[in-house]
Amino acid sequence: MATPSRVFITGVTGFIGSQVLLDTLEAGHHVRFSVRREAQIDEVKARYPQHVSQLEAVVIPSIESVDALRPALSDDINYVLHIASPMPGKGEDFKTEYLKPAVDGTEAMLNAAKSAPTVKRVVIMSSLLSLMPLGAMAMEGLHVRPGENANIAVDPDTPFPDGPAGYGIKYSASKILAHRATIQWVEQHKPHFSVVTVHPTFVLGRDLTQRDAASPNGLNAYLLKSLTNPPGGNPVVPASMVDVRDVSQVVLRSLGVDLNKEELVTEYLVDGNPTSYDEVVAFVKRKYPEIDVKLEGPFKRPFTSDTSRTEKELGIQWHGMEEIVSRVLDQQSELGERVKAEL
Repeated sequence: MATPSRVFITGVTGFIGSQVLLDTLEAGHHVRFSVRREAQIDEVKARYPQHVSQLEAVVIPSIESVDALRPALSDDINYVLHIASPMPGKGEDFKTEYLKPAVDGTEAMLNAAKSAPTVKRVVIMSSLLSLMPLGAMAMEGLHVRPGENANIAVDPDTPFPDGPAGYGIKYSASKILAHRATIQWVEQHKPHFSVVTVHPTFVLGRDLTQRDAASPNGLNAYLLKSLTNPPGGNPVVPASMVDVRDVSQVVLRSLGVDLNKEELVTEYLVDGNPTSYDEVVAFVKRKYPEIDVKLEGPFKRPFTSDTSRTEKELGIQWHGMEEIVSRVLDQQSELGERVKAEL
């Protein structure tokens, strides 16, 4: 985007969304953001004091409501960044707590955008998991490519495991079916705007929303748990990682790129440079000897993905594993010292 535009963003209270909001503001755009509760508005604005004049908030208790979303896209909104998504571990029932909010929230956003003639492009935060068969994270030699969603079989009536054992597979299934719903919606409605979906692998890095060392969020917490308290000696998630700043840049740069008009949906895969837990452990032991690393290898290398289109069209150069891990561990250290200083 050569000139400042008006952008609507969901999910700004989360890890990825907070970084997307920062980069969008620093690019000079005016942002209308949604929160579920009035009390969250001041909290969000306080993170970006130098950009308050560019910010406008709306309260939308449920992003599954197209009637609530339509007014938020009025007044010349040019781009929609739909970052909000249900997270694993927030419930047990697959259909009501994973699938319904993922699919209904996406379709509601697309339907609201269809009613807004000024919207040029909608960018939806998906996941690399939406292009992988269920349970495929453990497959050796798996190479994830764009355009694979239609080939993945998922039965929403499958009895998924309860508890932590089922969180990941329920989340994966919801991402597969939500992305499929996006493609089907575009095919059916043929909207006046283009649709981009962003498919990151496991997103790590400095978290703008983290308040103290005792409460790391999401995959940052999984990395720390994998290093220091591995269940059964195994990592919690594969060593397939990407910096949150890179994810944000993919979102932002996808707004201005020329797309293939013949495509229903443009998929950008987002994955960092290949690494393994052997390399992660060696690096952490070398640079952070004070950390009690209990993880021991050797480990299998994780799946890979085809990010060539993302790199070529958006000019993305991935941050390396050492910088990603350092940003997580350094933030933990900084927040810990801050807590000590306040005691």
